[in-house]
Amino acid sequence: MDGQTYPQRALIATLDGQPVGTLHEHRNVWRFAYAPAWIDHPASFDLSPWLPRSQGTILDGSTSRPVQWYFDNLLPEDQQRTRMAQDAGLRGSDDFALLAHYGAESAGALTLLPPHIVLSPSGRTPLPDADLSQRIRNLPRHSLAGGAEKRMSLAGAQHKLAVIEDRGALYQPIGAETSTHVLKPDSTDPDYPHTVINEYFVMRLAHAMGLMVPRVQRRYVPEPVFLVERFDRVVDRLGVRRVHAIDACQLLNLQRGDKYAAANLQTLGTAIMQCRKRLNTRTRLFDWLVFNLLTGNDDAHLKNLSFLVDADGIDLAPHYDLLSTVAGRSRAYKQDDASWPHASTLASELPGARRFAEVTPALLVDAAVQWGLPPRMAQRRLADMVANIVPSAESVMRDIEVENVQWAHLAGMRLQGELRMVRTIIEVVIKDMARQLTA
Repeated sequence: MDGQTYPQRALIATLDGQPVGTLHEHRNVWRFAYAPAWIDHPASFDLSPWLPRSQGTILDGSTSRPVQWYFDNLLPEDQQRTRMAQDAGLRGSDDFALLAHYGAESAGALTLLPPHIVLSPSGRTPLPDADLSQRIRNLPRHSLAGGAEKRMSLAGAQHKLAVIEDRGALYQPIGAETSTHVLKPDSTDPDYPHTVINEYFVMRLAHAMGLMVPRVQRRYVPEPVFLVERFDRVVDRLGVRRVHAIDACQLLNLQRGDKYAAANLQTLGTAIMQCRKRLNTRTRLFDWLVFNLLTGNDDAHLKNLSFLVDADGIDLAPHYDLLSTVAGRSRAYKQDDASWPHASTLASELPGARRFAEVTPALLVDAAVQWGLPPRMAQRRLADMVANIVPSAESVMRDIEVENVQWAHLAGMRLQGELRMVRTIIEVVIKDMARQLTA
């Protein structure tokens, strides 16, 4: 025996104030016990297919850990997790402690709080541009949420902050108040320049191409920031309501480290079978796959797909985190060691292709057929997307040039660098892939 005492730890999971269950941990064994009132409620649902209400209490095993993996996937990844742990004075490896510290506003609908702890009344505090600018300048030494009154955790590897956007002004939620948007500044990684305009442009392009995406904004403080509506929130006359959302790792009982390795056609096919509108899901996933190829997104992993859950079933959520990740590694930015297009690898391999340069129209149609789409439908959708993406991209760029007039006094010469990024995405990435995928 090591002589240490390992206390039992617990967190109460609620959804819009209604208790869902209790998360327990002891000696790194996790279990989740649904609240009887939640089980009996006519509008209740399983948090994931791997956490069924019918079992009442789910206990992790030695190899499969559905409870720990589900809740761990609510936390940030990689350096963001380490930095948030440092800000909180916690060990980065203590996932439960991180959930206890930051669970008041996490990814999805759940609120996680220690027993007998109640959130303070709802409120909001202004987030002035000067304060936000200072936080951005403090990156990456401190997290973007550092200094916020409400402790917040959002899944993913990027710097981000949950905020409220109301009639053009930004606020931080306090207590039980619910955020409405996610804010992201430019990446601090030199391999990914101008990520704000990159994601803003590609998300606008996705909308123009008919993909279901949340509404997006950009602003300058004077540093650029990207704002995206939370698809796991509904705003109506009664206020803001949380909607339960899970990512593909949670849907499929995978730990976060599997987000790339398990991203393949078979895994995504399994995800399709969990959804109630399977034809719609097949079609939307195929469009998402093709769009990511056309725009050069090599980071389209399983945590960049989410699903909305309610008592009626599971539906594919709007798409998010769409940007051209390869653009900054193209010959426009990396003349000596450019990886695009020949060395750029896919986030998830297609049978017969590991790199973007190896993808053919026939391989994409085969992928669609593996998911259950008729080949002619896949051929038609692929041809339409290839034909429309360049004119759509050029139209979105013209809109951005018009918008830049209002930002010139704040952003100055930065706007020219951002337009260079947009042109690179169109001329170097999209046009290359459109030619390659023309049957």
